[in-house]
Amino acid sequence: MATLRKVLSLLTITFSVTTMILFCRCDKDDVNRPDNHLSEVTGYPKLAMWWPDTWEQPLSELERYDWIGFGQWDNLAIITKLKKTNPEQKHFMDYSITETSWDDWRENATVMKMIPSQWFLTQRGTLLKKSLDMNQTIVFVEAVADELGNPLFEIDDTITCENETMKVIAIDSNSNSLTVKRGFVRPAASHPIGARIAAHITFWPKTWVMNMSTLCPKVDIGDGNGEQNWIDFATRYFNVKNENLWDGYIVDRIENEQSWLIPEYCRSIDPDCSNKKNNDDYAAFNAAWYQGCADLLEYLRSEFSGKALISNTSGAYYQLLNGAIYESFPGNWTNEPETYQDWAERCLGEYGYINVSQSGHVPNYTLVETYEDEDMPDDEGSYDNPYDNPGFIPNYRRMRYGLTTALLGNGYFSYEIGTAGHGSLGLMWFDEYDNAGNERGYLGQPLANAFEIMQAGDGYVWQRNYENGIVICNPSNAEVTVKLNNDYNLIKGKQVPEINTGKKVNQVRLKPRDGRILLRK
Repeated sequence: MATLRKVLSLLTITFSVTTMILFCRCDKDDVNRPDNHLSEVTGYPKLAMWWPDTWEQPLSELERYDWIGFGQWDNLAIITKLKKTNPEQKHFMDYSITETSWDDWRENATVMKMIPSQWFLTQRGTLLKKSLDMNQTIVFVEAVADELGNPLFEIDDTITCENETMKVIAIDSNSNSLTVKRGFVRPAASHPIGARIAAHITFWPKTWVMNMSTLCPKVDIGDGNGEQNWIDFATRYFNVKNENLWDGYIVDRIENEQSWLIPEYCRSIDPDCSNKKNNDDYAAFNAAWYQGCADLLEYLRSEFSGKALISNTSGAYYQLLNGAIYESFPGNWTNEPETYQDWAERCLGEYGYINVSQSGHVPNYTLVETYEDEDMPDDEGSYDNPYDNPGFIPNYRRMRYGLTTALLGNGYFSYEIGTAGHGSLGLMWFDEYDNAGNERGYLGQPLANAFEIMQAGDGYVWQRNYENGIVICNPSNAEVTVKLNNDYNLIKGKQVPEINTGKKVNQVRLKPRDGRILLRK
């Protein structure tokens, strides 16, 4: 079965990762913590890491997490060592067929050249008005705009026609023609009058979104398998390797709808390649996308019997899964604070974090993944990694907000630099992870579900009680003072000593979108 995590084009990004990365850029004394993380951790916080750098980051930093998600490019020797140094740690391999990267087309040409244009998720297109040989760079089409004058093509679009992709250099609305660069990633070929031509949809730099919906046309590509769609093909041709190493798989970009790509990433979506205008606000397409993803997960659960399956970006499929990854939560893609309503939607609803972390197949590996930086790589895949700045200091408040949100449910937590490389951009370790080096799992088990304790600003403040302490999370936009029903101790740490003072308190003041862990005596 398939592992196509390169489809997110991480291999096109040049990471600048320091050979020896100190935990959170802290003092050397903070790094030399007891090796108690190697024993089985039965309490909370539970910690995970997605995409560390197994070629550069030390084994001693990788072995302290409860589970790790890897990519197919990782150092398998390190993973084998991790199984010996921390036998309780779980290991997951990425499996993604929702996108294909340009690297895949160059490196796996034998398989990729069989993929027809109908299997890409494309924008509304048109037909060739004249035939096209392999060398022509002027392409005459029936229309460059729709009936309302909206453009079907824009400069720099990559456009697909049969088994070729071209890049738009210029558009002439008078002659209904496109000036193109031929053979862009997919080789140049001749095309007849009436061939469909449409713009690819790109979400991640240097990748194309594939059509996961049940509306994806079935095509006989001559491989002996008859008519098939993209999912049929991908699950047959892309095989998972070293299956004995993995406790399960992370299935990336499994979302319950896909029309959110409009308007930031595309102008329209034409899932059945009909070139027709959408008239139902993409309701039928979203339903077909959901069903296609659900069918894939059902197939993978059968194919990988005994392995855990985790999805990324949506909890809508939780009944089929061993949890979901809530990437960039709390937060969003614009570095602007989300509202309480945004937080509540991803945390409290049926498909929200708390329910999904307590539902579905067991064991459950649901993850809250909070980012330091919400920026995406640029169109060329480059990313300015803040961790490389010698003066880098993590956003401790954002970390506390994410961690205490995670502790309201039964899931795992990870604080990473950003989506451009996750843990490979730099591993960070915090006082709140292990009670400032004293003990992993120091909170013990939760005593009950989380509950509201007070109204604040645009929402509520939440609390959850554990065997050895309490967790308070303030997802509202108001600063609050929370009076406690007992005396508790703050963590005594070095990273933020003005917060983690170690003092005994009977109340705590929290800024908006912040949280605190308090310990019983």
